[in-house]
Amino acid sequence: MKTPLDDLSRLPSHDVMCIDCKSFYASVEAIRRGEYPLAAKIAVMSNEESQGGLILAASPLTKKNYGIKLGTRRFQINDDMDIEMVEPHMSDYIVKNYGINRIFRQFTDDAHWYPYSIDESFIDVTHSHKLFGSNEEIAAAIQDRVFDQFGIITTVGMGENPLLAKLALDNAAKKQAPWRASWGYKDVPDKVWKIQNITDFWGIGSHLAERLCALHINSIADLAQANRGELHDQFGVLGDQLYFHAWGIDYSDLARRYLPRNQNKGYSNNQVLMRDYIYPDEIETVLSEIADQVATRLRNHHVQGEVVGIFLGFAEPDSTGRNGYTPQMKIDPTNRTDDLIQTVRYLFQNTWHGEALRNVGVRVNRISNAQYLQTSLFHSPIQQEADIKLERAIDNIRTRYGYKSLVRGFSKTKGGTAIKRAGLVGGHQG
Repeated sequence: MKTPLDDLSRLPSHDVMCIDCKSFYASVEAIRRGEYPLAAKIAVMSNEESQGGLILAASPLTKKNYGIKLGTRRFQINDDMDIEMVEPHMSDYIVKNYGINRIFRQFTDDAHWYPYSIDESFIDVTHSHKLFGSNEEIAAAIQDRVFDQFGIITTVGMGENPLLAKLALDNAAKKQAPWRASWGYKDVPDKVWKIQNITDFWGIGSHLAERLCALHINSIADLAQANRGELHDQFGVLGDQLYFHAWGIDYSDLARRYLPRNQNKGYSNNQVLMRDYIYPDEIETVLSEIADQVATRLRNHHVQGEVVGIFLGFAEPDSTGRNGYTPQMKIDPTNRTDDLIQTVRYLFQNTWHGEALRNVGVRVNRISNAQYLQTSLFHSPIQQEADIKLERAIDNIRTRYGYKSLVRGFSKTKGGTAIKRAGLVGGHQG
């Protein structure tokens, strides 16, 4: 039987590393307190004073002893657990992330360096061996430099493409010292296909896993042996990607970045709520605040959008198992706050059926340059021009004196969160 791995010469083969800072936020907090990260019992929590406070990170020992993980809520943690709750310091994490990535960049050029998240990066060291040695030597050197300079333990997955590097990281390197692992095409049957949970595979979440299960695909080995044509019929190009990924094949190149067209680009903000929102006026308030923030970003970038969507995430799955939904609609191109607020409220009022919400968001797509005034039959051009000047004035005041210097009245109501969130970094304590 012919397989995608029969002719390895046709497949991309690079020396890619996926590097993770182990329990990054919790490790930084442990070091701040003079503790060794792997021995600390720390959980970093946003809004600790609230029962809806959210765990952002937990030290390895805390995860092992109590099963605490990202997304755990304050009310799920017993007070008798031997855990030190600490507030996040996002600005400090960003500074340390920048310094750690400077170390990564010492081993490759910027074209082959790709920050994936605040605690994870990819580098391609294919052309670095004459200077720095083998993959194993480069990985060890990176780990030593990061630990010596920052006290942070890094884990390194190595592979012949970004997918294999990431899988090696998540399923092997993170498990035990020396926190390094290398997976190649030859390891696919014995390592990739042996990943126990299909959701431990990069790019497969619980919802996609359920759809695959309906096709009697319950493991990565099942996925590799599935009919590619049927996968394409069910999932489109995603089905093709799933099939080749199951064989460890990934054609992405760190040096060739995807640049989305303006039509595909979007501007969005979302928020995790600290309690269940069940009253429509409170939900409309938060959506309006987020629409105001998105509109400000659009104006700052001198663009406008014509497809507006909202995200309503449920506190608990509904009777059909849904966790939320994302209605959207097309409008005349705009970057005006009032236009977006009116649209998100319309979407909410016509789609919400009383579910308790814990996540909400607003997104604007179909972006174009804001080089002209879109006139309306229902508003005079003079009034529209005046409204635009007013919004520019509001933007300028907030830029100079901060968001709280000028807020809309609804932010003063019980459901408002914008005033409290002003000054946060990434939605958390700076």
